[in-house]
Amino acid sequence: MGILGSVNLCAETPPATPAAPKPSVVGVVPDSVKLDLSRRDLKNFLTDKDALVSYPSGGSGPSELRDVFTLGSVDTRYAVFWDPLACRLIGILDLEAPPESIPLQAPSSPSAADTTEKVTSGDGKPTTASPYLFKAEGGFPLSKTSGASDQAQYFGFRIVKGVPEFLYRCGSLLVEERIWLDHGGTVMKQRFFVKQATHGLKIAVPVNWAGRVAASSGTWTGALLTVPQEAAAEIILTFPLSPTPTSAPVAP
Repeated sequence: MGILGSVNLCAETPPATPAAPKPSVVGVVPDSVKLDLSRRDLKNFLTDKDALVSYPSGGSGPSELRDVFTLGSVDTRYAVFWDPLACRLIGILDLEAPPESIPLQAPSSPSAADTTEKVTSGDGKPTTASPYLFKAEGGFPLSKTSGASDQAQYFGFRIVKGVPEFLYRCGSLLVEERIWLDHGGTVMKQRFFVKQATHGLKIAVPVNWAGRVAASSGTWTGALLTVPQEAAAEIILTFPLSPTPTSAPVAP
């Protein structure tokens, strides 16, 4: 797919907008994987109609997602996509997985059905096997936060300790969002630093990630994280990307 290419770590010069909140120090960043960062046009892989609302094309959305930030590394099999138009993480791709067009095989017998893992979409319907571990779904992830809006306005990015930090406004909230790969590229971390979150913070993740994402603070209700006001300024989400190895049976 050619995800990892020329590196462009030059920060954009934000236009005259309200100053972004002062960043705090994230202690785990020095241990992160060295990232390659570029901007690319991608074939549209999003399918959720609510996630496509940000794109000026009706129906199934645009055929291409333009100028998307692409994060990756020669040290990992995963590529991460962040779209400045939608101001959100839109995808995580396993570069070594089979293409999305390969359908799942139906079980040939009731016994096979008992042991075959089924892949379903958010509505519970069977779908095809996908190399995308993460696809954006639903409205803007912070839209349920008090003071937020359904649409965010991007106004630049910068590099902090080798990690991209995206800057945007969402209603009355000013947000810094960092994304990096950790633990040898097997874990993705997403950090939100939010100013004006005076009533706490609510962050939604795709339904198929419910119960799999760890948060530095807050309480999960399904796929929605609620963070109290005293912890809402900064929150870090941890997404495990590699499958959990199956434990070997213990001898009696």
